[in-house]
Amino acid sequence: MRRSIPARAITAVLLTACARDAAPARTDSVATAITFSVPTVTLVTVDTVRVTSPVGSDCNRPSWWVGDTLFQMVSNQHPWRSRGGTDAVSAQPFEPMRFTDDDPRFRWDAAKKWYRHDINSSDGPTQTKMRWMESVYRAPTTGTLYGLYHLEEGPYVRCPAPNERPYLSVPHIGMSRSTDNGLTWENLGIIISDGSFEISCDTPVRFFAGGVGDPSMAVGPDSTWAYIAYTNYTGDDASTQGIQLARIKVADLDTPLAADGTSKARRWHDGAWRAPGLQGTPGARVGQTWTPVPLGQATPLLAPARSWLREDGGGYWGPSLSWNTHVGAFMLLMNKVSGAKAFDADGNYLTFVPDTKAPTAVPAIPIRLDMLPNGPKSAWYVQALGDPAMRGTSSWTGQDARLFLGEHSHVLLRFGDAGPPTSP
Repeated sequence: MRRSIPARAITAVLLTACARDAAPARTDSVATAITFSVPTVTLVTVDTVRVTSPVGSDCNRPSWWVGDTLFQMVSNQHPWRSRGGTDAVSAQPFEPMRFTDDDPRFRWDAAKKWYRHDINSSDGPTQTKMRWMESVYRAPTTGTLYGLYHLEEGPYVRCPAPNERPYLSVPHIGMSRSTDNGLTWENLGIIISDGSFEISCDTPVRFFAGGVGDPSMAVGPDSTWAYIAYTNYTGDDASTQGIQLARIKVADLDTPLAADGTSKARRWHDGAWRAPGLQGTPGARVGQTWTPVPLGQATPLLAPARSWLREDGGGYWGPSLSWNTHVGAFMLLMNKVSGAKAFDADGNYLTFVPDTKAPTAVPAIPIRLDMLPNGPKSAWYVQALGDPAMRGTSSWTGQDARLFLGEHSHVLLRFGDAGPPTSP
């Protein structure tokens, strides 16, 4: 017998800024009461699906439709595209794609079944940019693809004992574009960053010595804004870390950087979409410049209890964002770790963002999926794939959405009664 999480009426007082992209103080904001009913959530057992590739699933796996054909991407230091099909299984297999600014020596080595000039081989580290493509939006009128990528700044720092680990890096978030359905990608630049800084092996964490990364992008039904959820790992102040939000106009995706080098993406901060996408001080290895901006200008949607730069720190990370047509809100799936040193999976979680004029997580304590009946064992890279019948994707979901943990899926997320839709 299946059970579900009961619907809960949650009333949130949301701050609606008088001028969205200006910088009004909190005292200039108008409080508006909005009621959003969290839908019932049931995990329904279905046939087991596995999406495989030579590089595994090392991040969100973006997908898009061209007519009746579904395409997907997997990434591990570099993106691979599927051949296309009618669903996640038939869309396989995958082949590596190219960025137009890739190091010409960078390629897939069929003999060793890994990349030549990769970070963990005698060929590396090099200046080859390692990019994980985590989200794709397809413009409905032109068919142009816009890809949001996670870039790890190199050269990487390999740390010896007693703090031995594969590498430490500083991640950044960039935008790219493809006009040939994802075969090749033009790098449009980093749009969200905390800059570049020294990496010390004394830092007792597993992967990231600060920075922003693991992004996911979704566009709502008004097609005006692309919203970006990501993780901030920078500094020792937990109140400025964790799951954060930014947005950029869909009309600006072709030119996401202004003439002066600043980003057109704005972070949610202090009651408005006010904060620069590019913060901190860029270093030579970042690959672009901007006027230094003080760090910490972002209000997290879900902050960690302790800083990501502490051994016992960390929390929610690696969000997967989609517009859910049944709920009428953005759906946010997340991973969680038990500590930044081990990076062990500590549950996969679900919450909603019902109003992007004043975004909050509803429920504020996300639903832990493995605690539900039929809940899958916790693992990295939780995401959902919308029903093929509605041309669902990783960023466009509905009443039924297939839940993936990495490359595996054996349950559907099924949503029941929902609250009234809100306009993004």
